[in-house]
Amino acid sequence: MNKIFEVIRASRKALLSLTEGLSTEQMNKIPVGFSNNLAWQIGHLVVSQQVLCYKLSNNELVINTSLVDKYRNGSKPESFISTEEIAQLKAYLLDTIDQLETDLAADKFANYTAYTLSTYKNLRLEKIEDAIKFIASHDGLHYGCSLMMKKFV
Repeated sequence: MNKIFEVIRASRKALLSLTEGLSTEQMNKIPVGFSNNLAWQIGHLVVSQQVLCYKLSNNELVINTSLVDKYRNGSKPESFISTEEIAQLKAYLLDTIDQLETDLAADKFANYTAYTLSTYKNLRLEKIEDAIKFIASHDGLHYGCSLMMKKFV
């Protein structure tokens, strides 16, 4: 699992680097042809990891739970995302992975509820390790989307 965590961190650090120096307005801009923005991309990665790992294991989320509906799968930005919220999401991007690694070592995910993903037809996550492996792929997908979005902001 060490390599998977290394990949996730590398992808998330690349996303942070990609958005470094962008204004709040640029982070909120929804480019033509897209349904969300760079701020939403970051929030979505944070929320997806929390839901797939913590919620499906009946653990408390380590993020503010009010963020879940704003950034869950199928959502889109409904209002301007503040500078403060963007800063919090960016902090969560790496902090939640550090906490996940700590909690995995402490065996906090023994009661994982299997889940079939909508992203990839018929892909079923049976245990926490499956979810963590999926997160690496999911993060890479959204990093690619973010690379395209940045060209238009």
